[in-house]
Amino acid sequence: MRRATRKAVSLALAGVLALAAAAGCSEKTGPSSASQNDTPAPQPAPPAQTQELTGEITVYTSESQDLVTDMLEDFVSKNPGVTYKLFRSGSGAVISKIDTELETGSTEADIIWFADIGYMSQLDDKGLIQHYTPKGADAIDPKFNYNDGMAWEVRQIFSIIAKNTLKCDVEITDWQDLTKPELSGRFAMANPDYSGGAFTTMVGLVGTDGLGWQLYQDMKDNDVKFEQSNGNLQTKVSSGEYAAVSIVDFMARNAENEGSPVQTIWPASGAVMIPTPIAMLSTVKEENRAACEALLDYMLSEDAQKLFIQQGYIPVNPNVGVPEGAPDVADIKTVELDIQDFTQNSAAFRERFAEIYGEG
Repeated sequence: MRRATRKAVSLALAGVLALAAAAGCSEKTGPSSASQNDTPAPQPAPPAQTQELTGEITVYTSESQDLVTDMLEDFVSKNPGVTYKLFRSGSGAVISKIDTELETGSTEADIIWFADIGYMSQLDDKGLIQHYTPKGADAIDPKFNYNDGMAWEVRQIFSIIAKNTLKCDVEITDWQDLTKPELSGRFAMANPDYSGGAFTTMVGLVGTDGLGWQLYQDMKDNDVKFEQSNGNLQTKVSSGEYAAVSIVDFMARNAENEGSPVQTIWPASGAVMIPTPIAMLSTVKEENRAACEALLDYMLSEDAQKLFIQQGYIPVNPNVGVPEGAPDVADIKTVELDIQDFTQNSAAFRERFAEIYGEG
């Protein structure tokens, strides 16, 4: 009886072990229990984390401060990790600031944006410009790329004529009309010694057949007035303080669109297309370089080009349109501007201007 009991217990124990073994084979409790055919399906990788763009950009510019600020604010709204500092003055003052800083070491500027392509070329010759090709560059005319990525045109500005229709009944169709006796003391332009745009206008006009330095001598004899900036000209032609002015096209157009009695006149012999390129200096700190490159990319983006239109500028991307009241770019006649002559002979142009108008 005892032997039978032992046998029964043995059989029962064997059955329990067999069931346990079967259960162990049917339940995967870990990698060691999985067969080669039971490898788990690969799980998708987690999405890559985009690193936020950071950095601080210092911009030196001669462009309208409110419009530049609008552009920078739009850029940082898209890149909240980026901050900026802005120094704005006339091209001459901006250049003087850069020169003074370079004499003591290195300029604080990261991005420069003003109307003196000649000075930018001088900086480039010294190795102080970082050549860079922004995203979107393939959508614009190659002529807006200066010296293989040294600097880029991001919107187009033209020097034209504007008159106050309530204060001026003189027929004005071309630059020579500004020397008519009826406009004596009533016509104004920006000072080429202060305004880069006015200096470029002078270079373009004196190099044009039928105009030349004689135009500037005749304007001097007709008591031409000078203002430091195009902004002053816009205000004073709108109010009627001046009957007519030489001014950049977007300011005349904006005044007209806002209801001022201002007429925009595209001169028959040609407007002056004013290079106002943007460039990045090679002295940018490494931690700010990506942000500076992103800003140049942004300037040629569709968003920025459309914002330029809202500001009244003619964009460089032909696919986004033009502002209200602006002509088709293909219909704009311009005088020829020799960039090489501009760059190499800037000092001679300034000396000749001083001979006619006197120092300062």
